[in-house]
Amino acid sequence: MDSIRMEKFHARKRKQLVPSLLHYFVTLLFLALFLSSPLWLPRVCSCLLSLASVSGTKCLVLLCNIVVVFLVRTSESKTSQPSPTDIYEEYMNRKIDKKAEDFIARINWQRKLEERRLLSYGYG
Repeated sequence: MDSIRMEKFHARKRKQLVPSLLHYFVTLLFLALFLSSPLWLPRVCSCLLSLASVSGTKCLVLLCNIVVVFLVRTSESKTSQPSPTDIYEEYMNRKIDKKAEDFIARINWQRKLEERRLLSYGYG
């Protein structure tokens, strides 16, 4: 096997079954929460409203800030780790860029040769 096929094989091998199963499990969990929301959402809203009325808006602002910090940290941790498909795409883009640069260099070299031939025959 050539090196490109080996890289493809290793990139596909890195993509494991466990992350996809985890993704499906989390999706199923959120779907279950969404479908069961008529059962628990009114209670949660009433608790939040009573909490806000008892302790004022400062507690509500603090709770919202905690949620924002949690979401920002979660998004930072996801962006810091590239997925195997991103690594594979980056590798393939580098191979394509190298091939394009080689092609351009070859065309430029051929044009220089043709120019030299024309100059040597006295057409220039």
